Amino acid sequence: MPDKEKKPLFSNIAAVYFKLTNKLRVSFKKGLIGKSGYACKRFPELTACFGFEGDKDAPIAFIDGSYLLRDRNHTFITFGISAPEGKINWYNKEGFLPCFVSEMEKDCVKYTVENFADKVTVDSYDYVIAYSRITAVNLSDKEKNLSKVSSMLIPLTECPKTVGAGKTVVRDYAVGADRFGKKYPYPSNEKIALAGGFDEHYNSMKEYWLKRLEPLAEITNLPDERLINAYKAGYIYTMIVKDGTELHVGENGYDRVFDHDIIGILAALVTVGDFKDLKEYAKHILKNIQYPDARWKYSWFFALYLQKTGDISYIRENFRDIKENARFVAESRETPDSIIKKTNAIDSHGNWTIDNWSALTGLCCYRYICEKLSEEDEAQWAQKEYDSLLNALNTRLERTLSDNGINYIPISVTEPNEAGPRSDPRDANWASMFLFGRWAWDGYLFGAKQYGVSLDLIDETYTHGFERRKDISNSIYNFGGYPHGYFCSAYNAGYGGAALRGDKYRDCGIKAYQFMIEQAQSGPFSWWEGIDYPDEKSPWSIPHAAGGGGSCQHIWGQSTATKVLFDSIICEKANGDIIIGRGIPAEWIYDGARITVKKYPLSSLKRLDLDIKITASQRIVTLSGDAPDGSITVDLPECGKELKIITR
Repeated sequence: MPDKEKKPLFSNIAAVYFKLTNKLRVSFKKGLIGKSGYACKRFPELTACFGFEGDKDAPIAFIDGSYLLRDRNHTFITFGISAPEGKINWYNKEGFLPCFVSEMEKDCVKYTVENFADKVTVDSYDYVIAYSRITAVNLSDKEKNLSKVSSMLIPLTECPKTVGAGKTVVRDYAVGADRFGKKYPYPSNEKIALAGGFDEHYNSMKEYWLKRLEPLAEITNLPDERLINAYKAGYIYTMIVKDGTELHVGENGYDRVFDHDIIGILAALVTVGDFKDLKEYAKHILKNIQYPDARWKYSWFFALYLQKTGDISYIRENFRDIKENARFVAESRETPDSIIKKTNAIDSHGNWTIDNWSALTGLCCYRYICEKLSEEDEAQWAQKEYDSLLNALNTRLERTLSDNGINYIPISVTEPNEAGPRSDPRDANWASMFLFGRWAWDGYLFGAKQYGVSLDLIDETYTHGFERRKDISNSIYNFGGYPHGYFCSAYNAGYGGAALRGDKYRDCGIKAYQFMIEQAQSGPFSWWEGIDYPDEKSPWSIPHAAGGGGSCQHIWGQSTATKVLFDSIICEKANGDIIIGRGIPAEWIYDGARITVKKYPLSSLKRLDLDIKITASQRIVTLSGDAPDGSITVDLPECGKELKIITR
């Protein structure tokens, strides 16, 4: 396969982001948005999207309830509430559904705006219809004029212009939002109105997403319920952001397939047991070849899929491509017995550790596949290439450590972090290999032989990175961001994945996810790739980030959070062994705490239920459902409580 060089990531971000914001500026200039007091104009980066599974151009939502219809010539829909007083409450209805709720006050009227989308078939054509409800509660003793909504909205109920003293008025609207990439005309206003009201379609939307979630691994109890809702919302966003069966990364940026992004998203889908369309998704992995690490890690998805499904025939059908991409590792080394060549893996040119780790991950996954397919010669080649590369990497790292007097794994194999092009301590790439390289934890799960400084210095590397950032962050669980948003990143939780292979910070994946929820959202359970610093003037009622760059939602980032959440609670090695509680925080081991995961996918399409109950004196772990193929290791934090394991 030809390898086409992708433009540097930040150049793409700038191009996509400014294209979008310029369209917003045009809308402002044309008067489509209204007065300057609109929160969507003052803080356009507080944003996300809602829509329906597989749509092409999901509506872009903003904190005041406004949204952008990209399939309608970028028409802006507003509800006339300029300069709201005080802060705005903004959240997912029922905790996780793709119905955004905005609550605000203006002139003694409390407004609640709710927006969601549903799939509607009219005259045999499929559409995404956006439904909106604006509830106005008059808090005064005088009649009040109601805000004026965009003329494009189709009334579904009686929509008065005033609300009496102490009274409540509910107005419902609908508008055509997307045509799944088709060009047929939108239905008439009358046909949209006749297709059903707000409540009917809300129930339809809710039922749809509950059915989509039903086959997946389900988290029903956690000491921090926000993580449950974040996981559910993240999965639903993944389905909305994709175009057909192409797993795109975002809607308001990155609206396309990116090679290494899609592999990470696929890995998360396998982890939670969504096998519905995986084969279709996988057809697009190398649609746009950007970074060589996607080819090195190409086998990772197929190994995961094979492990969980046992579908040998599918892997055999794709073995030629799997082999070609695995063999690409040898072509990518500086010499046959040296490290990987220089690349732009982290948007700067260098000999990056992430590249070597990615290649090692791909090789160990390829070996696993070859062993399952009885491709003995290829399995031997993969192991030999793996051993050679790991030895070369450790040797070169040891020289860099010795020459520079450092005791951590640098992001460059050849120089310390403080000397390289990503030397800014705000830059999260100091931990790039821990997430994007995948070797430390995911290589371990696939039985990779691990040794040397690449393994031994994991805890020391986290410590070094946290120490460098101690004066610029209020939490060690914030790994930093990138030039288009230095505060944090959508990958923040994922950076804690390799800590599961260490010891000192093994719970930092979950704690970094909590940090994202507590301080870094730019939309309801939505994060930019690079996240900006908080702004006190921002209107959202919770601690949050002011915006960022890339896309928001950023599905690759959210998928890494999903994977580390599950891996921290329960995970399966390729040999069938189960590890329970490796990344659970010690703070969760208190009397009355409960952690429950249902339908966790095991090898050969089996499912396992896990329930952890903490009492004053015991840690009770109950396993039910299908029996795992291997051993069970319970690795909960030590706390002086007796460990009791029950299998049913």
